[in-house]
Amino acid sequence: MRNTSLMKTTRRALTVAAVAAALAGGSLLTTGTASASTVLSPACSGTVLGALGDTVAVQGKDLAGVVKAGAQEQEWFLHLNGVDPQKIADTVSAAGAIPVGQVPANAPSGTIGGDAIATAVTTTLKQAGDGFATGLGTGSDQQRKTLDAISRKVSGNCGLTAYASNYTQPSLPSSSQPGTTTPAPGTGQVSSVPGISGTGSATAPPRNYGNIPAAVPGVAGTAVPPGALYPSTTTLPDQVLPQIGVLGGASAPTPAPAGGQADVRNAGNASAIGGEPATGNVQLPMLLAVVALAGVSAALVRTWVLRKLS
Repeated sequence: MRNTSLMKTTRRALTVAAVAAALAGGSLLTTGTASASTVLSPACSGTVLGALGDTVAVQGKDLAGVVKAGAQEQEWFLHLNGVDPQKIADTVSAAGAIPVGQVPANAPSGTIGGDAIATAVTTTLKQAGDGFATGLGTGSDQQRKTLDAISRKVSGNCGLTAYASNYTQPSLPSSSQPGTTTPAPGTGQVSSVPGISGTGSATAPPRNYGNIPAAVPGVAGTAVPPGALYPSTTTLPDQVLPQIGVLGGASAPTPAPAGGQADVRNAGNASAIGGEPATGNVQLPMLLAVVALAGVSAALVRTWVLRKLS
């Protein structure tokens, strides 16, 4: 009996220990997940990489320099107006990580502008306590001016680009995949050909080109009549078809005489038109020069021959 009671007590102790360990592990896991949802940027400008929807924060110590530079624009000699840039910088550094934005939840990247970072910094300074104690200045008006100067300095020098490390391109909807039957826009027609979709207004090339006028080769040296050039099956009107033997003009051709020979207009009325002389023709000056050269050459040859004989 004593052994049985001891075993029951031991089992209960082990069960309680296991439950406590499980709770502790779940608490640690929850803590780790929460800490992973905030991404710290090494500076107030540049790029930061995180998961979709993560909060982006900047350490206060990384913002202290630009905050101090903005506060110095409102500082009087010996802090007579209560503005202490070093105290303000220390306040921002003591704030730790300051949330300034978020990684996009449904996009590969996003921008955290300088205005958003400046708003986060000024909100942190306002929540730090009394403005005079934090070095913002004496009176609400001076504190507002100091915060405005800090905001301008931060927004002009800060800005982040947040990239999502686990972003995936969304897939196309199933209705737009090739091979699906979808109605064409505005027509109500359906495309049933796999991989092809259209609006219903597309045209295909004709199967027969017989209605296009075509010239038929004739006998060499013989004029081809219009009926041979353009078959009777053509769809062109008669006034559009060119007529053989008619030089220009839109009037109808003269009917053929009884002999069967078609009237050829303008035949025998052609006249030559004077044009510029061709550059390759031999003109009169050139002929005279050749004759003179030939005469001089003959005289020289005759003189040379007579001298040799004498």
